[in-house]
Amino acid sequence: MSGEASRSLDQRAPLDGSGVVPGSRSGRRDFATLVTRNRWVRILGVAFVMYVLAFVDRVNLAMAAPFVRQDLGLTPAALGFATGLFFWGYIILQIPAGRLASTWSPKRVLLILLLLWSSMSMTTAFVHTPLELAINRFALGLSEGGVLTCTLVLIRNWFTKAERARANALFLLTFPIGPMFAGPISGLILTYSHWRWMFVIEAMPGFLWALVWWWAIDDRPQDAKWLSESERAALTAQLAAEDEAAPVKIEGHWLSTLWHPSVLLLALYNFLALMAEWGVNFWFPTVLKETGLSIGAVGLLAAMPSVLGIIMMLGFATSSDRFRERKWHMIVATALAGLPLLVMQLTGGGTWPTVICLSIAIGAFLGRFGPFWTLPGEVLPPSVVGVGIGLVNGVGNLGGTIGPYFFGVVKTHTGSFSIALAIGGLSLLLSALVAIPIPTRKAPR
Repeated sequence: MSGEASRSLDQRAPLDGSGVVPGSRSGRRDFATLVTRNRWVRILGVAFVMYVLAFVDRVNLAMAAPFVRQDLGLTPAALGFATGLFFWGYIILQIPAGRLASTWSPKRVLLILLLLWSSMSMTTAFVHTPLELAINRFALGLSEGGVLTCTLVLIRNWFTKAERARANALFLLTFPIGPMFAGPISGLILTYSHWRWMFVIEAMPGFLWALVWWWAIDDRPQDAKWLSESERAALTAQLAAEDEAAPVKIEGHWLSTLWHPSVLLLALYNFLALMAEWGVNFWFPTVLKETGLSIGAVGLLAAMPSVLGIIMMLGFATSSDRFRERKWHMIVATALAGLPLLVMQLTGGGTWPTVICLSIAIGAFLGRFGPFWTLPGEVLPPSVVGVGIGLVNGVGNLGGTIGPYFFGVVKTHTGSFSIALAIGGLSLLLSALVAIPIPTRKAPR
């Protein structure tokens, strides 16, 4: 493909409304056609809603926890145990699902997972014992485990290197935006109905969205009849050329991906980063409350990191795509997340220094996502990228399960989160150092 065609494809606006006359019937029809044929809206929009639904089904137990504990006779420890089983189930299918998405069909794998997790979430309404709840949570984690991995494979199939960090970041805005939907929706349902009905009602959109998913999503541009012939040909050619330039070559069986140095470094990086991130995120409201703030003020201030995170996600992703560079954007964002946790040790635990430092740290956590999740797709060949992403995500989530527990242990033994936060900062800085040897090839601009 010519350089002119490539630049035209890379620089195309996500929504180009030229030629549409607002207010006219033909204009509205043309706009609807334009939206359904725009891959930024069609692929990312449908995937975004899908992942928000997954987020709601994942966290709604937390909203219903007081009622579930009362009806099932659960102790806090028993509820915590059942919740923790979700994450162990979540880890198991990372690599198998990623492999299927790379070699078979991300569309079909995600459809199966969407139907499975919606079914598992609905069956939560029918649990009556602690054991049944534990099994249900494990099964829900199992069915949601490959969703992020497979969606990142799908995005890699559809967006060029010049677009990929922004595409990943737009999809991953579900992390800060998801809670904005999950809490109010669950709260509204619980206000007017029993907690069992909440699980049934919130599972239903998943089944309906499966129909939209099957209609809207194609595995690759060459399968999409809704693209114009010229765009389909240009996009397919550019993606094929970029795949040929992957800096890492995997020799032998696809399982060799699991011990390739680049994949292992990315996995270790994600383990160290998520161990700190999940520890800080989980205990963030408690740390704020211990500065003397009321619970109402904590609730309001807890939104600050999400707002800052949205800004930093879009900022880092845009810069990463503009310079066609991933690794150093990821490293800078990760270091920026770690430094405020160390600076906090010098502030004396004041309210506003704590709020500011933790907000910057959590915002930078989110800022790294766009460049970070773009990197595996650029250093690995397409046939094994799902396996690599699955390992990186699975190992990272293992670190994420350790982080909140570690923070709690330190708090129990020292009476303060200060040491835990400092170790979290060091863990983030160490993860940034671990990422430096990862080989990359900067794309020509």
